[in-house]
Amino acid sequence: MKKVGLPIIISAPSGTGKTTTCKRLKQRLPNLKIATSHTTRKIRKGETQGVDYFFISKEEFESKKNNNDFLEWAKVHREYYGTSFEALDKHRQNGFDILLELDIQGVNSLRNMDFEGIYIMILPPSIEEMTKRLKKRGTETEEDIEGRLKTGKEEIKDYKKHDYVITNFEVEETVESILAIVRAEKSRVARYMPTSEDIKELLGS
Repeated sequence: MKKVGLPIIISAPSGTGKTTTCKRLKQRLPNLKIATSHTTRKIRKGETQGVDYFFISKEEFESKKNNNDFLEWAKVHREYYGTSFEALDKHRQNGFDILLELDIQGVNSLRNMDFEGIYIMILPPSIEEMTKRLKKRGTETEEDIEGRLKTGKEEIKDYKKHDYVITNFEVEETVESILAIVRAEKSRVARYMPTSEDIKELLGS
């Protein structure tokens, strides 16, 4: 049986540190592939086209959506985000584990279609800390921040949609927790792959 990569789905409210955590996770797992999402929001300072996101127009996004190019998509804070089938399948079918950074709407979409993967939610230590992190970014207006906080509070309530919840006090500690989860999940009996022909024959695989 051909080994198929394992999707690692990570979601978090804005201001929780999801992007920083995922970048550090990629550094620790060089063979981990990222399903780069498409978005209609403007590129931020320090971001790279095709690495952080595929930044496209709303017209392009609508066209892809109508062509059923997306595994999941959602409208968040007046902008569209979506994960294409192409971004997922080209790596997963080659046996690579793949990282998906999603909002709670994306998680709900995948759960509704019984999409297999490890669902991890990252939460802030407190709402106060989440507010500080959003303001520190300096990329949104006060109105935008209020909107993200309101949305974030609702997203936190959906923590049970995930398999694991990690409070992000410190990035390295959070990454270590995710690595421990991934190691344990890959050791599940249901995911075991025989390492030799004689063991495969013994198990009747």
